[in-house]
Amino acid sequence: MFIPTFDNINEITTMESIKKYLFTIDPSAYVVIDDFPIHKLANMDLTLNLYGTEPKILIMHTHSQEWFIDSEIGNPYDSIVGIGQYLAEILVNHYGISVVHDVGMYDIKDGVIQRSTSYETMELGVKQILEKYPSVEVIIDLHRDGVPEHVHLVTEINGQPTAQIMFFNGITRYNDNGSPVEMPDLINPYITENLALSLQLFLTANENYAGLARKNYIRAYRYSLHLKPRSMLVEVGANTSTVQEARNAMRPLASIIMQVLSSKD
Repeated sequence: MFIPTFDNINEITTMESIKKYLFTIDPSAYVVIDDFPIHKLANMDLTLNLYGTEPKILIMHTHSQEWFIDSEIGNPYDSIVGIGQYLAEILVNHYGISVVHDVGMYDIKDGVIQRSTSYETMELGVKQILEKYPSVEVIIDLHRDGVPEHVHLVTEINGQPTAQIMFFNGITRYNDNGSPVEMPDLINPYITENLALSLQLFLTANENYAGLARKNYIRAYRYSLHLKPRSMLVEVGANTSTVQEARNAMRPLASIIMQVLSSKD
């Protein structure tokens, strides 16, 4: 079985192999092979010095009201926000990184879940945080996926049942029956950097935690990925995952983030 890594990535040269091994392309997205300069993406230097008193990483949740199969609904600890808090604690306590965790509820309006405008609402809130903490260079938008009830996205890492993760990209180009439709209202100047980051995280996961990462996913829009070059949208498990399975994915996720991004230079 072929498992993509940094050592064999140059073997992936066609759109067919890109789709088979690296990216799931949603029908909404119009892509061509020129969107995937794989060698360039895999070798782009994304490292920075993450250390110091000023925070370099922001963790947030465009969809705060995402729960797991055994969540106590209403208990933030059991939601994706609680998983984000655990990731923040690992980065702070294990790696010594200063982190901002935004617990804003951008998908709640008048006490009701409202997701149709959650990305616009999130952008307003996150821009205020970036103004307060201009040192932030990495944004992690943490989600959990939604799947049919019979699907269980789980693997075993270090002997523990662990929710699989997936890195999500937006290409800002819609597929209209085989024709490209650009999205001038959804400009993202960082698409290449976003793709490089998600690809490097995926390859690093494959090399260190076999089975942890699903293929990266691409849709037409931009989501939260235009706010910084080093922006990532991560799906942690799904609605059929347990809270503990999602928590178990955070140490591996923190590890691969540090391997891809961290430099003390």
